[in-house]
Amino acid sequence: MALELAWLRTWVEVVDAGGFTRAAEQMHLSQPRVSAHIASLERELGCSLIERRIRPLTLTDDGRALLSRARAVLAAADELVTARQTDRGTISGNVSVASFASGSSEFLPGVITELREKHPEIHVAVLDGDVAFIEAALSERRVSVALRPVRPEPHDHAFTMRPLWREPFVMLAPTGHPLLEKSEVDLQDFVNQRVITIGNPLANTVVGYEAEVELSIKDTVAPYGTVSHQPTTLGAMVRAGHGIGIINYLGAVMIQREGMEMRPIHNLNRYRDVGIWWHSQRPLGAAAQAFIRAVIRAPRPEGTTAIPPL
Repeated sequence: MALELAWLRTWVEVVDAGGFTRAAEQMHLSQPRVSAHIASLERELGCSLIERRIRPLTLTDDGRALLSRARAVLAAADELVTARQTDRGTISGNVSVASFASGSSEFLPGVITELREKHPEIHVAVLDGDVAFIEAALSERRVSVALRPVRPEPHDHAFTMRPLWREPFVMLAPTGHPLLEKSEVDLQDFVNQRVITIGNPLANTVVGYEAEVELSIKDTVAPYGTVSHQPTTLGAMVRAGHGIGIINYLGAVMIQREGMEMRPIHNLNRYRDVGIWWHSQRPLGAAAQAFIRAVIRAPRPEGTTAIPPL
């Protein structure tokens, strides 16, 4: 079998990009070249990998079965190259990181700057998403490292984590809202308020998973809250007067602008704890290891604290 790594890389890029055209743009190849790579791979493997007549892009049963193996082969090849480079005293390569929006905005830029100063040949790609997206990206080898909240616990128990910081939840309200007359707000202040928060919009909860427990136990939030996965959406809704926001501190810092103010929440014993995650059963390349070291060395974002030991 004369299988080429370039064919595997092209196929995985097509899957991750969601189509041939976008993959061709990202790989700086012509679309016919991308199609030729996929055809050559399918011919060598003796099976179809992609359903050509279905949109959006859909894998065949064989494609789904082989995708994780293809990612493993590419990861092993990358590790072979980076290990040799490390032996020569140079660390280079690409690191793909899954993260959530406020972590990407308020923490990762400084980490990447420090990493490039020490290892200029390492290139970092960041993919933002919610917790489910982050977990799936790490499980499916689309990324090697993830910046992720500690809760909810991942379904894959092979994930391992180093704790990074704890941040409180705060309230955001449109300028002129009566609650802004207080220097800090209490849970009882949320009675009969429309609450906008971060969470799962398909879950049967009033607010997101990280703040929901404390608020719902105390019966302080009326059952007509709005839930968004995007801090920017939450900010726009609050600024327009559609409710008050409950959001993690870094999310509030990320979106706070004119027309909106922040207040701490008194006695809300819920936090967003954040860690750096990777898969304990898969080898990490030298570039990914260097990225993890840079994350652990980096100062905690302003306004956060250390996570207390268990």
